[in-house]
Amino acid sequence: MAQASRPNLSGRWELDKSRSDFGSLPPDDSAMELIQHQEPKLTITQIWKDAQGEHSLVWQLTTDGTENLARMNETEIASRTVWEDSKLVTEWRMKRGAQLSEGKFVRSLSEDRKTLAVGVHRRSASNEIDQHLVFVESPQ
Repeated sequence: MAQASRPNLSGRWELDKSRSDFGSLPPDDSAMELIQHQEPKLTITQIWKDAQGEHSLVWQLTTDGTENLARMNETEIASRTVWEDSKLVTEWRMKRGAQLSEGKFVRSLSEDRKTLAVGVHRRSASNEIDQHLVFVESPQ
């Protein structure tokens, strides 16, 4: 695959709630993804605010399909990230105590580089959720 088809996702991305579909979940009060992308390494810092307060999670990813591990308090997340054409696909498994869930993020950048779309699919023993989140580039 040509390197040119793989966009650099670096930037500060703010959630545009009006253009996003949260599926069966209530929308976050606010959300942001701060992305540092230097192929094949990618650091995504997710920060979101909801009824329970402010949360953050840092994903250290590689785009070559290698398994990456992340921790947030008592939660352990294993993920693999690969390019599918110009879309960055991260499949993940999350374990918190006895609770298990898994899912996929599909990130794609608009041609004008002003919008980052994130398709989200989550599956657990109790539910399955699909979301389409739209982030807009924000000054750093």
